[in-house]
Amino acid sequence: MNIDDHIQLWNQAIVKVLDVRHNVLERGERLHRYILPASTFVYTVRGRGRLWLDGEAYYADRFHVLHVGKGACLEAEAETVLEYYLILYKAVLPPNCLYEFQMLIESDNPFEQTFSFAPHDALELLEFTQRMHRHWNHTNGLDKLQVRGFFYQFVHRLLRQIQLSPEENSQHSLTEQVISFLSEHYQESKSIESLSLQLNYSPQYLSRKFKEKTGLSPIEYVIRLRLEKAQCLLLTTDASLQEIARNVGYPDLFYFNRLFKKYMGIAPGKFRNNHLVRQGQGSNHTKKGLKNSIVNVSSQLYIINGNEYHYQHRKEGDFTMNKGSKSVILSTLWLCLALMLNACAAGSGAPLSTSPKSSTGTETASVSPSETKTVSTLFGDVNIPLAPKRVAAVDYLGTVIALGIEPIGSNDLLLQSPYLEGHLEGVEAVGESFEKLLTMAPDLIITHTRKPEIYEKYSQIAPTVSVASNTFNSVHEEVTYFGKVLGKESEAAEWLSQYENHIAANKAKVQEVVPKDATFSVFQEYDGQVFVFGAKSGRGGRNIYQALGLKAPASLPAEVMTNTYTEISLEKLPEYAGDYFVLTTESSLEELQADPIWGSLKAIREGRVYLWNEKRSWYRDPIALLAQTQDLANWINGILQQK
Repeated sequence: MNIDDHIQLWNQAIVKVLDVRHNVLERGERLHRYILPASTFVYTVRGRGRLWLDGEAYYADRFHVLHVGKGACLEAEAETVLEYYLILYKAVLPPNCLYEFQMLIESDNPFEQTFSFAPHDALELLEFTQRMHRHWNHTNGLDKLQVRGFFYQFVHRLLRQIQLSPEENSQHSLTEQVISFLSEHYQESKSIESLSLQLNYSPQYLSRKFKEKTGLSPIEYVIRLRLEKAQCLLLTTDASLQEIARNVGYPDLFYFNRLFKKYMGIAPGKFRNNHLVRQGQGSNHTKKGLKNSIVNVSSQLYIINGNEYHYQHRKEGDFTMNKGSKSVILSTLWLCLALMLNACAAGSGAPLSTSPKSSTGTETASVSPSETKTVSTLFGDVNIPLAPKRVAAVDYLGTVIALGIEPIGSNDLLLQSPYLEGHLEGVEAVGESFEKLLTMAPDLIITHTRKPEIYEKYSQIAPTVSVASNTFNSVHEEVTYFGKVLGKESEAAEWLSQYENHIAANKAKVQEVVPKDATFSVFQEYDGQVFVFGAKSGRGGRNIYQALGLKAPASLPAEVMTNTYTEISLEKLPEYAGDYFVLTTESSLEELQADPIWGSLKAIREGRVYLWNEKRSWYRDPIALLAQTQDLANWINGILQQK
């Protein structure tokens, strides 16, 4: 869960409360297979029991929030009297919202996502829940309106608590919570029951999820963590074996000796003697001694990107899953489909090679080690072909084309770019169909997804390079990176050279006519909302500030210029207004001039504004940026030469 993205989408959504229900299950009573007709918050407020969502078990104690999307199958069983509320709602984005929000909700939809959370201030949430229920059954339309107000306050308090919480509420973060807990309490004798009670899950569920992600049970992890600490103490201190054993949680020295030898293959005293720290060689010996640490494997299972913790397969045998797991079933289906395609391809004289494990433990198209290279991505290092031939540019389409690659597929939105006309012959629309992508047999997939489950599906098809959008601060960074990925370093250098020449020529023409103190603002407006764009963004921000080197108003805060975009109030418009505007809008100049707020701005009154819509301003790949910069330079020269 990326809570900041979710907050943005909640801010943009049109929300309607559909129903508020209050249920009580007596001890042993069950709720059987209820298909949720809408997105739902399930808030248990009293008692204890279990909930199942599409067969996945959740442990429900008092004051526990569970969110689930439309169409899920909800079941419940009460261990004691179990009281809970169901808050059903519908949330959609307005049709004319920013493309960024549309893309974001496709990759990380908070209204369809399943997560659970034990709130810190449960009574605060309970108050709004009870108010919603109390007013819901009234027929008065004003009461229904009040329910919507209470719902927004409920969501606001919930998101605020999640945002301030040290716990991330997802299956991945559950494992991270356990690792954090065990790392802090590894010296203590903590039972799985006490741990599950603290984390508000059943012991069986916690153990299963932990083992799915780490390949170890919590008890095995503690043993290995203790032995790792023991190794460190043996190599870096003069503590006795008894002191070390007691320090890592084993008061019985003989048991510690047996356990150490079982896992390390050598007694602790001999381990220390073999790796004695010598004067001037201590660092090397210590590194050598810890190189084969059995806990290092576990500690590398997660790579950190912002606030996300992603599972990454490191070693054959590290990843085991429950036989009933959906992931196993999905992987099996993918494998079967891949084998069928292999057979078909072989029969047609176009064999597909067998598939080794990728860095995520999924199946990918095979090439020999001498024909691959390692690149750094959002999900860690990935082995990819030296010279990929069938590239699916799910994202970064324009960048791939600029480097002379003819991609085999991309997403629908990028294929609509007016700047790529004439470059798209043979490029198929992939949409959201992994099956279609699989039938295209790519040898490399390029995407900007940040979701591990999406990345895993791509990786089952072919080696996948995922780079989050807004990673690159400039065209040069983006083209250079993908030039290395695609084995097109010389083409990247040549394209950038030509790009710089074109940009330099436009910049020189613009600076001949633009007064030195002139300032430019880059905005987008829709439905009364206003967004200001900085130097890293699309909508003309990168063109105006980076390429053409023009100045922003001094009143713009520094963080606005470094962010991709920032929403501002209409009252801020006069403060942030430059002498010239680049404005994405569906309104005409006449409509803006007639507006009491926009029309009060001098740049709008005098027509010093470049108007375009999202169908042109949204794209910011290198090819689009080059064309946009040319258009903006022509506009600036034209408007200033008229003066």
